[in-house]
Amino acid sequence: MASDAHSSLDDPRTHLRAFGGTFVVVALVVLLASVTVSLGYPLLDAAGVGHESALGLALRSAFQFVGFGIAGAGFLLVTDQADLVPVRRPTRQDLTWLVGGFFGLLGLFVAVSGLLSVLGIQGADSAIVAQGSDQPVYFLYLIPVTILLVGPTEELIFRGVVQGLFRRAYGSGFAIAAASAVFAAVHVTSYSGDGLLATLATVLVLGGVLGVVYEKSENLVVPAVIHGLFNTVQFVAVYATTTGLISL
Repeated sequence: MASDAHSSLDDPRTHLRAFGGTFVVVALVVLLASVTVSLGYPLLDAAGVGHESALGLALRSAFQFVGFGIAGAGFLLVTDQADLVPVRRPTRQDLTWLVGGFFGLLGLFVAVSGLLSVLGIQGADSAIVAQGSDQPVYFLYLIPVTILLVGPTEELIFRGVVQGLFRRAYGSGFAIAAASAVFAAVHVTSYSGDGLLATLATVLVLGGVLGVVYEKSENLVVPAVIHGLFNTVQFVAVYATTTGLISL
């Protein structure tokens, strides 16, 4: 995919397509995620599911990421750029990148977390962890949501569309860095507390790993599956510690 960087940097339209396109797709994500959540609430009411129950919160997350998917797919279709995002059935080589990328991402997360701990730097408080602190089953409900929706739609937006737009204009290296920065920036509302910058920096680095794997595999399915599995491991770990199954 590195060969896609063919636009002339002397042409202002090159920069407009990259930065303007990124702004548009992120704005669409914010808008459509809010719309799909609002449309989903009547469904919860009809099913008798409380908005703040564990199932209700998980379904609200599902509605939100349906909006992500509509925003990404809609942007590609309306702008006639579906070829920007390569998707295919995984090959044996893709599976190698998938397994290596997953364990690499997990190992890097553990290493960064350990380093921050040694340095005495506290991570930020997670809104998701706070939501499930008194109803841990919420974390289990999030597992199918993250595998089927969060991983695929976030990767569609940030690696597929955003990284693709920047790669087309500036090449793969810049694209990975820029897409990872946007990925970290949109997570700012998911955390709070004194350790916000350290946590966002961690998200930035992890996003970079997903970006590299995507460039190497040239198949969005690979980072989408890695992302979903990585989140699943985190939810299982939080569930286990919250319920006392394991202690840290």
